[in-house]
Amino acid sequence: MSTLRAPLAFLLMAGLLLAVGFGQSWSVALTILNMCLVSAIMALGVNIQWGYAGLFNAGVMAFTALGGLAAVLVSHPPVREAWAAGGAGLLISVLILVVLVLLLRWIVKRFAPGWQRKLLLGVCLLSGYVLLNHFYAEARRAIEAVDPSASGFLGGLGLPIMLSWPLGGLLAAAVAWLIGKLTLGLRSDYLAIATLGISEIVIAVLKNEDWLARGVKNVSGLDRPVPMETDLQNSGWFISLVESLNGKELSLIADSAARGAMLDSLVVEGSGIAVKLCYAGLFSAVLLLVLGLSIRALNSPWGRMMRAIRDNEEAAGAM
Repeated sequence: MSTLRAPLAFLLMAGLLLAVGFGQSWSVALTILNMCLVSAIMALGVNIQWGYAGLFNAGVMAFTALGGLAAVLVSHPPVREAWAAGGAGLLISVLILVVLVLLLRWIVKRFAPGWQRKLLLGVCLLSGYVLLNHFYAEARRAIEAVDPSASGFLGGLGLPIMLSWPLGGLLAAAVAWLIGKLTLGLRSDYLAIATLGISEIVIAVLKNEDWLARGVKNVSGLDRPVPMETDLQNSGWFISLVESLNGKELSLIADSAARGAMLDSLVVEGSGIAVKLCYAGLFSAVLLLVLGLSIRALNSPWGRMMRAIRDNEEAAGAM
């Protein structure tokens, strides 16, 4: 019976989607399907960490937020007025931060624990804070003051939105590597608390730093990987396709005005369904790609090591 559990669950879900399609609308059914596909992609990553490695990570939503940030930073065109107002100050702030981190790291390695190291660390931290507060605060205020109702942020690179998908994965992987360096030495509940705290920090930064991606405000004008509904509704080939698919129903209407009104309604409904089908195809392709990579990873030496650590960490360490 256990071997039939997954197929039966998929059949049940397919039946429920069909029931929604026939009983309510196919647009709603496809919307639910797309959300299921996105959730399945997220669940694959969670399953590797929670299920196969046995590491309880409560900070998953931070990586989801970073994916949304990548979409804005890649697809939205740059706001040149904001860059002119505060871009230089922001770049100087980043440079100061990098130099400060490198200097602190050098002091920790160069000096033995004692009052000298504490004094140098304190002076560096205080000086770095003063410099950062001067340049960063001014740059932030200048950027967020540029048309705050519609903009107020730096924008992105103006590239196709599809590029943000792999770049979002790389951004999440970079942050995950940093989080792993800090937290993977912890066990069970402590790991969950640490990852949850870091996740809340990431989300709080994205919410409150309006200059980066407008915080909790909407970012409009992003590119789409599929056609717009209005473009399909004005395309002759799409109108002809809808008319041919619904020719029997349209032929029953004698009045030409009523037939035209019904055709317009069918075209509007069909454009929404076509766009959702395009999204479903893209999400399915990504899901199959991630699933294939996950299977290869789990069957590799790394995957066997992860399962060994989950089953018996002491024995795996001894090997």
